[in-house]
Amino acid sequence: MTNSARKIVVALSGGIDSAVSALMLKSLPDSILVGLHMSNWNASDESSGSIYCEHSEKEASDAQLVANFLNIEMKRVEFQREYWHGVFEPFVEGFTEGKTLNPDVGCNQVIKFGAMRDYAVERLGANYIATGHYARLWHGDNHSDQYLGNNSAVTALLERTIGMLPQDEWIFEWGKTRDVRIPLLLAAEDESKDQSYFLSGVNGSYFSNVIFPLGNMRKNNPSRPGEATVRQMAEQFPFGISKKKESMGICFIGRRNFSDFLSEYLPKEAVPGSFVDVETGTIVGKHKGSAFYTVGQGAKISGASCKWFTVQKNTDGTVFVCNDTHHPALYSDELYVNCDEFNWIAGEVPKPLREINNLPALCRVRHLQPLIPCHVTAVQDEWKIKFDRPVRAIAPGQTAALYVGGGTVCIGGGPISSRGPTYHELGKELMMSSLHPSGINDLSLRHVCRDSNS
Repeated sequence: MTNSARKIVVALSGGIDSAVSALMLKSLPDSILVGLHMSNWNASDESSGSIYCEHSEKEASDAQLVANFLNIEMKRVEFQREYWHGVFEPFVEGFTEGKTLNPDVGCNQVIKFGAMRDYAVERLGANYIATGHYARLWHGDNHSDQYLGNNSAVTALLERTIGMLPQDEWIFEWGKTRDVRIPLLLAAEDESKDQSYFLSGVNGSYFSNVIFPLGNMRKNNPSRPGEATVRQMAEQFPFGISKKKESMGICFIGRRNFSDFLSEYLPKEAVPGSFVDVETGTIVGKHKGSAFYTVGQGAKISGASCKWFTVQKNTDGTVFVCNDTHHPALYSDELYVNCDEFNWIAGEVPKPLREINNLPALCRVRHLQPLIPCHVTAVQDEWKIKFDRPVRAIAPGQTAALYVGGGTVCIGGGPISSRGPTYHELGKELMMSSLHPSGINDLSLRHVCRDSNS
């Protein structure tokens, strides 16, 4: 190892993705690889805390096994204070205010590319930080840093994509100054695992020394013959990492009975209220607290003869509901994000917005939701995102992430401050053929898609 060896700190969670990321980085020449495992949740006050602690120690043990197998050092660190104040408290407070914040977005913003990045650089002397995210970065067409991956391949991808969409050519100069090129965030090769939505709140300058080894890989199903998947590469580890299930639940907390878990941390006792039919104004049931209900999801009403869905939550405890998953009260075709809360990855407003106040783009309001064509304009101190079709269950607090280049480049994201009027409020009919899936697992429109393609 030479004096010029570069130190790479890789986040090791104990799961498949971080393990394979470390495995890939181990082969980089003239480098020192160090693992970093984070434990960011204090479960001591939680009723089911002992179960979480067992799971947390198992993850730390698996991360150490990976480090031992690769013959690298692993550090353990806790960012419990940063996680509590920067991610979890805003998440809980949002629920009390009727908002649906995404903790994974905050986790990347505050912890992984905040506290963890600072610790890796300042305390461990890292030149580069690596994580197991499924995403890609473009560092500019003249960048040749071997540690940051095959930048020429990403450049070629962008040139092919933007070549078919000339209205997006501004992206090549976006975030570029005489001395600095802020990296652009690109979606992953594996669309089914792409995590650019969760990264949309990160300041792009924090990506300047970041490596995403899995960005050009597929997790389970190869796209071409002979291509190794992430899960296949994980089989090189002799202790069953490749058999581990996907991590689910809240970032760094995991799977929980959501309502029971949330009730332990709400700042004040939940206020009971009524379920009200949005069409008739009739009370159709009672609830124990509106914070436990999410717009678009089922509202469990005791004794109800049909299924009800949450439409809107009022501050007085009233929860408006409808009895059809595709009721017009669940659909709107516009939303708003406060300008000062929207994160533009390159640190500046895109050229089309600055010059003509009109940006054609694509948007999603949930992780892996199929992208929706839209136009972005400035309206006073908010960004207005106008869709070309009705979109289901737009809720305040959700992250709206924007893309250009046919969905290749994620240009930023921010929490929704409000939605536009619903089709029910406007008295407009819904055309089933124009509806858009609310998420990647939304199967309610399969018959619509099949009918429209026949």
